[in-house]
Amino acid sequence: MVENEEEGIFCAKCNVKMKLGVIPKYDYEEGYTLHNVKAYKCQKCNNVFFTEEQAHEMEARTSELKEREFGFERKVAVSGKSLIVGIPVELAEHLHIKKGQKVKIVPIAKEGFMIRKTN
Repeated sequence: MVENEEEGIFCAKCNVKMKLGVIPKYDYEEGYTLHNVKAYKCQKCNNVFFTEEQAHEMEARTSELKEREFGFERKVAVSGKSLIVGIPVELAEHLHIKKGQKVKIVPIAKEGFMIRKTN
């Protein structure tokens, strides 16, 4: 990234002037998706660049999400040859998950997994 206040911010990959815009969804930290994130984006290669101020804003927004985060502890049970974990009704209501609906279980390194709704 090359920066000159008078000329703007240029992409480090292709040396094209980057355009300030808003990214609708951006995974700043694994498991924490931020919406409507301000960033500079290269129109040629789609490379994204954040100013120091924008990075601080994303850190603050992620910290706020972590503070408001809620979770549940459940025991792992067995059903046939599968291990099962019950989804608490409060979480199901929050995520609008209904009985019979399909979800996708996505591993997150060796830390655990994430349950995502499928459409």
